[in-house]
Amino acid sequence: MQGNSLSFRSIIGNRNFRFLFTIVISIYMFIASLEGVKSGFQLIFAEWQSTILGMIISDSAPITGLAVGMLATALVQSSSAVVATTMVSMAGMVASGLSLEAAIQFGVPMILGANIGTTVTNTIVAFGLRRGLTNKEFNETIPIVIVDDVYEALTITIFFIGELTTKFISRSVLALSSFYIDALNLERYFSAFEASIVDIIVKDPLVSPIRNLLVSLLGQRTGGVVIFVAWFLVILYSMGMITNGLEKLIESGWDDKVQAAFDSPSKGFLTGFSITFLVGSSSVGTSLVIPFAATKIVDLKKAYPYLIGCNLATTMDPSQIYAYLAGGIVGVTLGSAHILLNVMAVFLWFISPLRFVPVVVSEWLGDKIAHNQHSAFALLAWVIGVFFVVPVIIIYLL
Repeated sequence: MQGNSLSFRSIIGNRNFRFLFTIVISIYMFIASLEGVKSGFQLIFAEWQSTILGMIISDSAPITGLAVGMLATALVQSSSAVVATTMVSMAGMVASGLSLEAAIQFGVPMILGANIGTTVTNTIVAFGLRRGLTNKEFNETIPIVIVDDVYEALTITIFFIGELTTKFISRSVLALSSFYIDALNLERYFSAFEASIVDIIVKDPLVSPIRNLLVSLLGQRTGGVVIFVAWFLVILYSMGMITNGLEKLIESGWDDKVQAAFDSPSKGFLTGFSITFLVGSSSVGTSLVIPFAATKIVDLKKAYPYLIGCNLATTMDPSQIYAYLAGGIVGVTLGSAHILLNVMAVFLWFISPLRFVPVVVSEWLGDKIAHNQHSAFALLAWVIGVFFVVPVIIIYLL
């Protein structure tokens, strides 16, 4: 008996076991939060159906969606959370009567915006390192800090203009949606998946009782808003727990592995992809390279493939895949758009002859910022202007 007790204590006391246990709990919370957001949005949509539908089906809906995606991601610093919320929110609206086509055509620009909003993290990390660097060292780091901004800005500009003029992304994924429904019969799978797993483990014991309690106390309108906001915060918290747990699991020997990973573009790309896939956050994956850039372990051309790998991996890490599935056919369709966008970006900026463009633009823009007498303030102005002021102006004017 004593031996069993000691064995149990040794397992509980094991560092990796504690990290794994934390990850399991945080994954459960993440799944519950997706269901909670969906539940809250269904209540909100029922109360403000005409207003929300008016925004989504208006002529300016794509631009508004892009701005909302940018601003929301810049504020919460998690494109995964914003994309996951978009999936389940659009799914809830379709369940309430919105057409699949309208949901996809509004959701695609939001995903485009979310892709660029998450790049703010690199700048935050750079300012965190600022105290330990000379002005020269900080200025030399600026091109690497902003190359992810430039990469995403170029990508979103090209593909958003294409979506705005031809709707080629939404039309492509709507065609895939028809294939999912007609050829693969995935709707039946989603129904079985949700009823057998999510309902039993998450929705019935946790999400539904909380929803019923808050609606009875606050009413449908206020209760829906509180449920949506509260579960969205749980998304952020649970993803932070997942990220921290996985970071600690891969922490040992990480420096040596990263340095070796920059030997070739393919190694850098695969390392960025692998780390972001495991950690489940492109913000974490991309920001890991900034300290190495500040200490001159890597330069811009070596860091660039790594950052591209990070951006692709965040579209298909386990938490994102589950978010797609949690949104049913709407989530999988929008998830296809998320993956398609980033695959096309990889071909455009990493494989095609245009692969040098983001690096050249980053060098030029970084040099302009660095030669400013107050380069840190110039970099801050860049971030505030692009990621906060511009989206707010767009949302306000439209």
